[in-house]
Amino acid sequence: MNSKNIILSIAIALISLVLFLNCGDKSEKPAETTPAPTAETASALSPELQKGQEIFLQNCSSCHGEKGAGDGAAAASLNPKPRNYKSPASQWKNGNTEAGVLKTLNNGIPNSPMVAYKFLGDENLKLLAKYVVHLSQN
Repeated sequence: MNSKNIILSIAIALISLVLFLNCGDKSEKPAETTPAPTAETASALSPELQKGQEIFLQNCSSCHGEKGAGDGAAAASLNPKPRNYKSPASQWKNGNTEAGVLKTLNNGIPNSPMVAYKFLGDENLKLLAKYVVHLSQN
């Protein structure tokens, strides 16, 4: 191989290396990640609301969604649709107070998929009602 071919080969190799190392948009920012919920986030609720949340997630979230937006997994197939807890109080059958929510939990809503939850017991219903009111306000 003559020196001209060697120099040409080295030049092509260097240009290729420079192009390879500089590929990509340098202005790209790394993907931001959302931090996972921590125990601190969960403990922001009082013990009473934490218990109400637990009852809600076990019994209500499949229809009302985890945040009470009426978007649970079963919501699409229900008529009427589950309550969105952020909707105005005037749209709630029995109001969005603890007393109104307790009335709904104890009696259900006739001609709707909302059944009575008396089987949970009075104490659990009170905790659940407090949590539903909390969702409506936050």
